[in-house]
Amino acid sequence: MAEGERRAMPVHVLPDGATMAYADAGAGSPLLLVHGWAANGGFFQDLSARLAAHHRVLTVTLRGHPGASRGAAPLTIETLADDIVHFAAALDLDGVIGLGWSMGAMALWAAAPKLGPRLAGLVVEDMAPRLVNDDIWRDGLAGGYARADVAATLAEIEADWPAYVARFAPRMFAPSLRERRPDLVEWAQAEMSNADPEAMAALWASMAAQDFRGALTRIDAPMLVISGADSQVYPDGATAFVAHTAPRGERAVIAGAGHVPHLEAPDAFFKEIEAFVRNTERRPDLRSGGAVS
Repeated sequence: MAEGERRAMPVHVLPDGATMAYADAGAGSPLLLVHGWAANGGFFQDLSARLAAHHRVLTVTLRGHPGASRGAAPLTIETLADDIVHFAAALDLDGVIGLGWSMGAMALWAAAPKLGPRLAGLVVEDMAPRLVNDDIWRDGLAGGYARADVAATLAEIEADWPAYVARFAPRMFAPSLRERRPDLVEWAQAEMSNADPEAMAALWASMAAQDFRGALTRIDAPMLVISGADSQVYPDGATAFVAHTAPRGERAVIAGAGHVPHLEAPDAFFKEIEAFVRNTERRPDLRSGGAVS
């Protein structure tokens, strides 16, 4: 458990009746942690506890994922973005830094224009702006994943979800980490197996349809892009593109980590986040044109 206050606010009710589970810990400048596909807010438990020593940390579990309900709205990246915007408005979060891991980054990219001045910065954890590859874009999912492969993925998800997770979950981690921490891999696989395959198929289809390459140029908030040097999910060029395309992007690559550096290299990841938050808080307030204090 983190030092500091922990407030029990288990669910946020969304306009269509869906519930977003969340934890609210610590005090100070707000950080919003948004998990990846088929995961849940518990994947950030250790990071949240450390960050909560100096910040208010809000860790959500998105609709359609274990611990939250689906609701009536379509399960798309756009819906998840609207949910984040509604959550931030309901809690009156101001000057929030959003951290999106994998799919969570896509949801935050889509939410950024609607969050407007509420958003002080973004942290992107190992995510590409486009999943599918083609003759021009080769920095989507590893292995040359193409538009023609999406239907097969959806069929695999719906046919045998536990088997799909058993193949996918280990690949999230660097090979060296899998050898050192098989318990962590097993934990992640068990957590992801609890997800609803129908919901995951819908969200995968939506992710595969996204292309944020142009949208990144219009996100003016400071953006830190963190990736693992040994990621087997996205190639190095994916996160390099995001950092170089965002107007105020910067990049950090963590040695020995894969797709989940916040779990694989927690100390290095935490240091990157703390440094980014400090630097962001020192920057001018673009909303008021104020000077750095």
